[in-house]
This record gives sequence, structure tokens and C-alpha cells, in this order.
Amino acid sequence: MAKDQRKWPLWAAGAALAVLLVGCGTPSSNWGTGVVTEADPWGAYEAVVPIPAPDAPPRVFQCTGPWAPTTTEVNLIADFGQQAISRADVMQPDGSMAPGSVLLAGEPKLRVDIAWADALGYTIPTRVAFTDETRWGVAGITIGTSLADVEKANGGPFRLVGFGGTNGGVVADWRGGRLANMTGPCRLGVQFAISALASDSAQAKVSGPKVYNSSDPAIRAINPTVGQFWVRYKW
Repeated sequence: MAKDQRKWPLWAAGAALAVLLVGCGTPSSNWGTGVVTEADPWGAYEAVVPIPAPDAPPRVFQCTGPWAPTTTEVNLIADFGQQAISRADVMQPDGSMAPGSVLLAGEPKLRVDIAWADALGYTIPTRVAFTDETRWGVAGITIGTSLADVEKANGGPFRLVGFGGTNGGVVADWRGGRLANMTGPCRLGVQFAISALASDSAQAKVSGPKVYNSSDPAIRAINPTVGQFWVRYKW
């Protein structure tokens, strides 16, 4: 079955192979199992293959397929399996907590928190968030991505809030770059973390509610990397 395993792409392309995901309830080296249709000289048949967890390249999140703006909790259960979806309070776009859905709550590297505009029907997604150790990626951005690489992904500099406090290091404006115009009705949010090697004096120069350009020498001096990211749906 090694041939089948090599054919599995990132989840964004999974729908093209008509994959049904099941058995995602407990941590393991696999995302779960999938059923694919194979063919040989004797005809077509169904094969069950393992889907590897993203320990190497990250899963690619896009606002399409299971994460389209029309998705619902019912859709996510159909896509990922009943055992993979649970309910818990998750962060809303305004920073408050309210009931939402969680994909793979017991697996931090794969966990996804989904907030809904309709908290009773669990429909109309408003925010999708990832852990600070996630193996998911959005538009080429992953945990640990450098400031310079985020600028490359964006196609130019951006603006971010000074460090310290809840919103410290959050991107305030992509300045019309590529990351401001993701595929689908989505908007990427990123919060940077300061390098542990940055001196206290260097950190003091970029602390506070002031908004800085990512090209500012004082920002570059602390060598920030992506510490958290999320996706908001535009309605």
C-alpha cells in the first residue's frame, strides 16, 4: 500500500480524491484512515489507507472545501468523522469566549477551534484558530516563520502593534499585500513573538501600543517570528 500512501496530498486536495476520513479520536502517527478507489486489470476496488499526521510539511488551510464559508459543524463531522469533533468555548472575533466546535481537541498539532456566528445551529463560521504548536499553515505562514519570510509571503512590508499586552505583536495592516487577499472570504491574523535572544533594551524600543512598520530597524533587531495565527471570515 506504500504506493497509495504516497498519493495522499495535503487536506486541501483531499476532496479531489473523494476521501472519507474516520477514526481521528486519539493521538497517533496518522490523521486517520481514508478510503480511495483504485483500479487494476481486474477492475476497480476500494482501498483503505492511512493518512499521515503532518509531522513534516504542515497541513494547508484554505477557505474552501471543508473550510468554505458555507461549512457547518454537520459538514465538519461528515468530513472528519464524529469522533474528531467536540464542543467547547472558543475565542470569538471580538476576543470573547462562546460555544464553538473543536477539531481533534486532544492533538495540539492538529487542533482547530471554530467559532460560529450561529452559536445555536453551529453554522456560519467567523473565526478559525490554531495552537501555538500547530502543524497547519495558512498562505505559507506557519508557527516560527520569520519576519522576513512573512514579508516575502505578503509581497512587501506590513504594520504591527508594539509588543507587550494581549495584542502585542499583532499585524495591524497588511498594507494591500497578498496576505490581505486570501483565496475565499477570509482574512489572516498573525501575532509575532520576540526572540528569546533579544536584549531587554531592544525589547523596550518596540514595546507599547504604537504601530510599527515591519521594516523598522528596531523591529528587525528583536528577530520576531510567528507565534500564533488565525483566520477570520469576512461577512
